[in-house]
Amino acid sequence: MSAYAVKHIVEEQGPLLANLKTIRETPYSYTSKEPEAADAASGGDVYVIEIRREGALRTFWLGYKYRARELFKPAGGGLWKDRFKYRNSAVPGDTAIGFYFEALTQIVDVPFCDWLSSLKPGMAKMPEHLTAALEAIIADPASGAKRFA
Repeated sequence: MSAYAVKHIVEEQGPLLANLKTIRETPYSYTSKEPEAADAASGGDVYVIEIRREGALRTFWLGYKYRARELFKPAGGGLWKDRFKYRNSAVPGDTAIGFYFEALTQIVDVPFCDWLSSLKPGMAKMPEHLTAALEAIIADPASGAKRFA
């Protein structure tokens, strides 16, 4: 199964936790990258990562992980949030497969952060060896990861 990282840039989109109620009901993510969005919708795991600017540094925070099952385009050929062509999500009304955090956990794994830093905004397929760093955060009881219910 493929895994995808989605950058959520705080300066442009606001904090992820502002949408926590909606995310807990049906997790979703936005992108304009068509092949990745279409591939993810066939059951890929999507990790949504909040990008914060702290002075000259960018830091990465794991927001949530969900299994994507849907791909939506906005009606009338418009854009989601005036900028994105696609919205992936779990199946509305079904219990999502994945985890979320009520307090985001910083990602400090250097290889993962270097890889994510090299990417343009949007969605990217993750190399298999990099998912281990994120799964370790989810598995750590101290992180406070909660299953969607």
